[in-house]
Amino acid sequence: MEQEALVTRTYRAAIRSGDDYITIEETIALPPTADDAAISQAVETGWRIFRAQQAAVEAQINALRDAHPAINTPRIADPDSPASEKQRSYLEYLINTLAINDGQMQATLQEHNASYETLTKGQASEIIDGLKQQLDQKPATSQASAAAAVASSPSANSTSNMLESTASEPPASTRQLAALQRVAGQQGVDLNAEIRQRFGAQQLDDLSVNEAGALLQELQQRSLRR
Repeated sequence: MEQEALVTRTYRAAIRSGDDYITIEETIALPPTADDAAISQAVETGWRIFRAQQAAVEAQINALRDAHPAINTPRIADPDSPASEKQRSYLEYLINTLAINDGQMQATLQEHNASYETLTKGQASEIIDGLKQQLDQKPATSQASAAAAVASSPSANSTSNMLESTASEPPASTRQLAALQRVAGQQGVDLNAEIRQRFGAQQLDDLSVNEAGALLQELQQRSLRR
């Protein structure tokens, strides 16, 4: 049987999207006798495939970015509101692990025009970022010995001793919280009800980085299954 002749046409383009480059390549093969309707149908099919691929790729990119937040996260939406309990607990953990004394902590607070009693979310976020950098630069053995010394010290702050094991878990990043709000809005999900049911948290800011990551991944998977 004689094989029908085909005319093949390939369209290729490289497009920059933010910090990413996306290469689009589409090949259409039709017989020389194809009319305008057949060509239009082939092009429309290509566009449908592209839109489906685009949605899947964007979901994967967002998941990767949210799982690995940038070092310089954007400023929180409500920086002047009181620091969350999650922020205060993690701040206590950093203070204990780095063996920071009262004088050093007061100096740090003064640098940010803050006091521990009136600490805001914005101030807490900036101080936590600075202490995390110190922790990253500190040798692992020094971190372990500092934490052990604080834990065994009879003069250790009683509030710090009462912290739960989850206190060492950092609060959710601004990027994660923004992504959760975006995805929940797209799906019509009651985000506050969702976090109360899953984690017992009263508000979005109470989520830890792992809790926010797990919830975001679940919501994105729901979107892909639709």
